[in-house]
Formats: sequence, C-alpha cells, structure tokens
Amino acid sequence: MVNNRIEANKVRLEKLMAKGVNILAPESVIVGEEVNPDNVEPGAVVGPGTKILGAETMIGAGTEIQGAAIIKNSLLGRNCSLAAGEYVDSVLLDRCSTVGWARVRGHSAWEEGSNSAHNCDTKTTLLGYKITLGSLINFCNVLMLGGTSPRLEVGAEVGSGTINFNFLPFGPTVGALIKPSTVVGSMESPFLVCEGAPTRYVFVGGHCSIIAPVVIGLGTVVAAKSRVNPGIYGDDKLIGGGNIEKPLVMDVSKVRVLKDMTPKYEILIRQMATTVAFRKWCDLRVAWARRNNLDEFEVRLMEGFAGKVDKYMEALEAYGDNIAKYLLASDDNSRPDSLKRNKAMAARWNQEIKARIQGALADEAGFVEATASLNSELDRVTREESGNDNQFYNVLAKLSYSSTEVKTAREYFSGLVEAIVSQARSVP
Repeated sequence: MVNNRIEANKVRLEKLMAKGVNILAPESVIVGEEVNPDNVEPGAVVGPGTKILGAETMIGAGTEIQGAAIIKNSLLGRNCSLAAGEYVDSVLLDRCSTVGWARVRGHSAWEEGSNSAHNCDTKTTLLGYKITLGSLINFCNVLMLGGTSPRLEVGAEVGSGTINFNFLPFGPTVGALIKPSTVVGSMESPFLVCEGAPTRYVFVGGHCSIIAPVVIGLGTVVAAKSRVNPGIYGDDKLIGGGNIEKPLVMDVSKVRVLKDMTPKYEILIRQMATTVAFRKWCDLRVAWARRNNLDEFEVRLMEGFAGKVDKYMEALEAYGDNIAKYLLASDDNSRPDSLKRNKAMAARWNQEIKARIQGALADEAGFVEATASLNSELDRVTREESGNDNQFYNVLAKLSYSSTEVKTAREYFSGLVEAIVSQARSVP
C-alpha cells in the first residue's frame, strides 16, 4: 500500500516536471492526488520538502517555493518568493514574498508586492499593495491598505514584534470567542501609486500592541513600543505611549458584564464601511482583467482575492452578531447604567445597520458611474502598454493622481465609506 502511494506521487511529480515545473528534490516533495496539474504553471520552482495539497491550489510561473512549505488550497501568483512555512486557504498575488517560517492562513489575501520577514503570521488578514511586515509579527484579522513611502519599494510598514490582539476569552456564551479586527489606512491608499500622488502611508513601529477593535488612519505613525487602545484614530496622527503601568486585578465575572458597547459598534461600522469600499475596488480589478483579456490564471487569482475579502467581511459581521446576541440574551450581561443603550444598539444592529451595510455592498449604480472614466483610462493605458508588464498597479501608476477620472474615483471610494458610516448613525 505504501509503495503504491509512493509510486502514484512519483507519477504526479513526473507530470509536473514534464510540463516545465522545476522540482529541485523530487524524492522529498509530495503532491496530493487532488491537485490539478493544470493549475501549476511551467516555470514554477518547488524546493525540497514541500507539500502541495488541495484541489484549489494554484502556483504561478516564476514563483519559487524555497522548501519545507505546506501549500494547501492557496492561490499563489506569479514571481512570488515563498520561504518555509504554511500557506493555507489564502491568496497571494504576484511578487509577494516571505522569509522563514511564515504562516499565511485562514483566508488571508495579500495584494501584489506585499512581503513579510521571518516568523510572521496572518490569519483572515488583507494586505494592500506593497505592505511590509517585519519579523515576529502576529497580525490576525487585519485590513491594512498601502500607500507610498519614501522608499519606493515599500508601501505601509509594520515593525518587528508587533501584535494585533484580537482574542477575547469571554464571548457571547461561555467559551465562545469574539474576534474584533483592526483596519489600517484608507481607500485613498490604492490611488497613491498614481503619477504625482503625495507620499502618504502608515508606519507602525516595532513591539507595538494593537488592542482591537481599532481604526488607524492614513498618514499615521505609531511609535515603537506603543499600546494602541480600541478606538478610531484619524489621519496624520502620531500615536505613542499608552502602556498600562499599574496592574489591573478584578473578579473575572465582572469582565462578562459589558459596559456601553456603542463605541465598539462605531468602530465596527467604520471597519465594515472600509471593507465594503475595498471589496468594490476588487470588483473594479476583476472587471479590468476580464475586459482586457488577461489570461484565466490571473483572473482567477483576482476573483479568489475578492472572495477572501468576502470572508473578512463575514468575520466582521459575525463579531457584531455575537455581541448583539449576548447583549439581548440577558439583562445581566450589561452593566445597569449601560443596559438601555446596549439593548438599543443590539436591536439597531440586527434590524437596520447590518442590512444597510449589505445594501451598500450590493448597490452598483453609483459605483458604475463614478468609475466609468477611470476604467476607460485604465483600458487605454493597458492597450498602449500591450506586451509589457500589465500588472494592475503598474497600469494605474501611469495615470495622473490629479486627473478628473482618478479624482472622481477617489472621491467615490472615500465618500462611500463616509456615507455608510453616516447612514448607520442615522438609524433611529
């Protein structure tokens, strides 16, 4: 039986090598029987000790898996460089890279050129264009958008040793987990690659503690060793300090009795509004790829990326649902002075707010009108650059930041976020 499995694996490896996949040490590589060899492009490099598993797995040409990696149901773009680690249920677009013992899992999705240093973990995390994560980082349940830093190869950046704390041991029921999220940057970020755009990005220093839920605005710098407490922080701020000097000790039962949760819902609404806008940005990217006849591999990558944004949205919505369920389950779950507000907030979430956010995601009218001119310009540049590297952000970078078509689209995406937030606040 064992010999049969070894022989079957050898046959699968030989099929990949015959089509031009470079497998450096075939005797140490495992390819699952469910893997579709058509989804692994010629020119991909597979290092020693790698396991390639899952029917959904795709590996693009020029991508090098250095070895000792597990690839399972992940979509890996072209010209990526991936070190030892785990890549599961995730999407990495072209030219992403990792160093030593990465964990990219739980429906994470990285836009082009995003990278991490050693021992970095993302789970249900969305990284925008050219995000850089340092070493020894735990960044789970985060949407971080890019920008342009003085170093052209880098967008927004997170220093080594930083953690997004998104784990609460006391959930809506005993033992359940609530996972609040963090949003960094804004929908202005993708347009900062355009010609003539200002230099704006987010920098989070090393050894920071981000206590989710948090929204950190574009242009903000978080000083090293800072503690970022839950809240909404505007653009162009300097965040520093915030560490607790005195220990806090209390009966654990008191933690389960919630104070006013309205501020937490306000953070959640802004996070969801930004995610809605980013999801529509993904729609724009997919439509551009299809209009300009990009090959099916690239289209499937972009569609897969959009699907991971949906998963992030689902996680945010589940957070709101869980809190509402807990607040409505018993009067004893709220502090007496917060009971009325908490129940009202939970009811608004269930009956109105969530539906309005979902409606904004489904509404195409304003989106089509606001992006029509931008799409025309993107298509023009794509045609003119035919045969060159028509990677999306390379095309976008050839448009002027101050042009009417870019300005109209920028205002739409940023305005969509504010409109969703405003509508949610206006719910009676």
